[in-house]
Amino acid sequence: MLLTFALRCGPARPLLTFAWALLPMIASAQSADACIPPLTYLPLNPAVVGADDNGMAALGSYERVSPDGRFILRSYSGAKLGKVSLMELPAMGEGAVKAYRTPFSNEAFPVQGTWRYLVDVTGEHYRFADVLNKQTEARPLFRAGMTGFYAAASEMGIPTGRGAMPPVTQGAPGSIYIRSLSWPQNADADNQGTGPLQIATTEVKDDGRTAPVVGVTGPQFICQGRQAVDGGVYALPMISVDGTEFSAVPQMPSAGQPSMRVYGLSTGTASKQHPCDLRVDMGLSPSKVIFGFPGHGAEQTWLTYSDLGYVYVFDRVQRQTFRLDHGRYRVLASAFPGMTRDGRVIYGATWRDCPDTAQCPERSGYVVVDPYQSQAYRAYWSSRQQPPPKACITQRDVESERADFARFHGLNP
Repeated sequence: MLLTFALRCGPARPLLTFAWALLPMIASAQSADACIPPLTYLPLNPAVVGADDNGMAALGSYERVSPDGRFILRSYSGAKLGKVSLMELPAMGEGAVKAYRTPFSNEAFPVQGTWRYLVDVTGEHYRFADVLNKQTEARPLFRAGMTGFYAAASEMGIPTGRGAMPPVTQGAPGSIYIRSLSWPQNADADNQGTGPLQIATTEVKDDGRTAPVVGVTGPQFICQGRQAVDGGVYALPMISVDGTEFSAVPQMPSAGQPSMRVYGLSTGTASKQHPCDLRVDMGLSPSKVIFGFPGHGAEQTWLTYSDLGYVYVFDRVQRQTFRLDHGRYRVLASAFPGMTRDGRVIYGATWRDCPDTAQCPERSGYVVVDPYQSQAYRAYWSSRQQPPPKACITQRDVESERADFARFHGLNP
């Protein structure tokens, strides 16, 4: 409208010049509100990450996705990158995937919520920015929490909604509470992956340089009150991003078949009682289930998982499972997916760019999906003759999360 007015005003060249100057700003705003692509494929370069026995780029496994979707912590990275690597995905799907070496052992994991710390299976906690900048020369800050394969941890008491990364504070140390979940380390090695669950909560005073441990609650066995219903042995546990829930499959339920379930945990940081109240029974036994971020949009109740090479989103409110689109040919998810704070689902996979196996050899890398734009999600809401709660994830959503994560960790956007 302003440009039209300026053109009609004839000699008013200052106004015309001003209107033209606004065009890039208008275009930028429109671009920021545009939907991200429904599917983005990010192939790995064998020259960067090494090749597997079939000559393909080594994909790794046990991958954990950062809240902004920029980084992936992956185990079994191959001879070129060592046991565990950090992968950096390009902004908006344009550019190459970068790789960084780390000092970790396989199945290292992040402290979810902020990724303030990355944790080795020994319980040694490293500052994320140190690992990114110093790689194998990074040194741990402290040792605490549950240890070993299949451990998981989350930072409690942090904001979890969109654009809610906590502010950066330097100087005066503040208390950070980390809740970690695992099996006891003396579990039968022949049954690794199942057993009774334990939780520990660690209080750390972090001033941005040092992070002394000032208190520990646990480890303690949980869900004792559910033994008559679920038995005492669980498999495939994962803690939520805020540490207030976990998912697992009880192996010997008193009724019915084993299925993936979500349980509540006490929100108190010093609590020694966890009743494990049942929140959701999915009625199926997929691979490990990963929690979305609570506190915003429809995805606040989402879980994501992979099964038989496909990736799904489970909406806990609608009690509906949505299989995410593939788009390309022979796409096969290689490990359990991750979900970003804005709702994107990211996972490692192999695929072909066309159905002709001779013309299009298999590729490996990462797939980024917008669940809101999936056919299954839109068909569900269409069948109900209702508009979906949200049309898509926007460029602005992604840029905002990336900027917040970079600010918190002192990184370039």
